[in-house]
Amino acid sequence: MKAEDLFGSSLRDLQERMGHLEEVQDRIRNLAVTAESEDKLISATVGPGGRLYELKLDPRVRRLETHELAERIVTMVNEATELLQEATAETVQTLMPEGVGEMFTLPGQDREGR
Repeated sequence: MKAEDLFGSSLRDLQERMGHLEEVQDRIRNLAVTAESEDKLISATVGPGGRLYELKLDPRVRRLETHELAERIVTMVNEATELLQEATAETVQTLMPEGVGEMFTLPGQDREGR
């Protein structure tokens, strides 16, 4: 394949992906992820920037000591934030040419996203 053909093909691919940029940005702006404790006592929903949108506490949380409740809330918010980061990365990777997205990872992840 000639260099001009390869460049033209790459440029067309980039233009097509950039055309999807607005759609991807909207999807990221509207992402919200919920993490729920195994015992279903606490759930936290976060959105872009890790903003806490919703915190649900089952009435049974009254049985917990305040320090334990606080720790569990922090854990759920952090878990939801990590899930949001993963969902955001997956959304952004839809813009990248095949194989390129796998080269990038979030902090603390291996190349398989774990």
